[in-house]
Amino acid sequence: MKKILIATTALVATAGVAAADVTLSGIGRFGLKYDNSAAVGASKTQLAYRLRFNIDASKETDSGVTFGGRIRMQSDYNSNGQTARLNAANVYASYNGLKVTVGNVGGAYDDAALIYNSELSFDGTSFGDPGGNFYSYKTGAYAAAEANRMGVNVAYSMAGINLEASYINPDQSVKTLPAAQSSEFALAASYKYNQFTISAATAQNGGGVKNNDLYFLGAEYAVNDLANVGLLYMDNGDKTIDGRTITLYGNYKMDAITLRGYVANNNAAGNATNTAFGIGADYDLGGATLAGGVERGYAKETVASLGVKFSF
Repeated sequence: MKKILIATTALVATAGVAAADVTLSGIGRFGLKYDNSAAVGASKTQLAYRLRFNIDASKETDSGVTFGGRIRMQSDYNSNGQTARLNAANVYASYNGLKVTVGNVGGAYDDAALIYNSELSFDGTSFGDPGGNFYSYKTGAYAAAEANRMGVNVAYSMAGINLEASYINPDQSVKTLPAAQSSEFALAASYKYNQFTISAATAQNGGGVKNNDLYFLGAEYAVNDLANVGLLYMDNGDKTIDGRTITLYGNYKMDAITLRGYVANNNAAGNATNTAFGIGADYDLGGATLAGGVERGYAKETVASLGVKFSF
């Protein structure tokens, strides 16, 4: 994501103190969404939008260690009338490929490489996405029940290898969590070599739910610079409610157009069908992207969307 530099140097009063960088980046998107399974009395077609600002600050010490932090402001459609609000922040230290982050951190399972690569359209949707309950980076403010949530994430990258571990406590202010709750511990690893990428992850006690364990394995092959194909396997924790998902996806680029498609199988007990699929296309506008897609889900519903997305 291209960053807009707010201040290349933060002026300080004391000579010899290292300068800090503060940057602003983000995304914007808007378009139409259609869902033929909307409840009686609800609109099947709606305008959708999102505007997000990331505020990042960092400072490198004389020894080469970088300290920094991020806080986010975001507004979405149908957000209960709320105005854009800041989320819970995180702070980090990094050195030579090692990064330790504290606060509102991303869970290693949610951060796993390839896990969302089947997504389509301007708002990134797919029935081949991971299901179940697991922690992710919280883009909005914490709810009252998670006011004391605290996470630690450790990530390391070197020569195509990426390793990540996270620990997230639903409520660090209490000595003992309620009987059904537990801290989530997650691991992820990926390796890229030439055209091949492989990725694996697990979340134990996903989403703070005791004994809710999730597993992911994925592989992708880049046929060339214009096409790739991938296969994903996800054990979504609760076998009856969320099942396991297997997703095959592929993309093909022709000049300014990228064609996308996937087919997914999920064996959760409540499905009307175990097979879902989607097709879509992106068109590069030169600084922005026009993207759309049509999908059929596990309830045999049809969803479609078309819109524009951009980053800054």
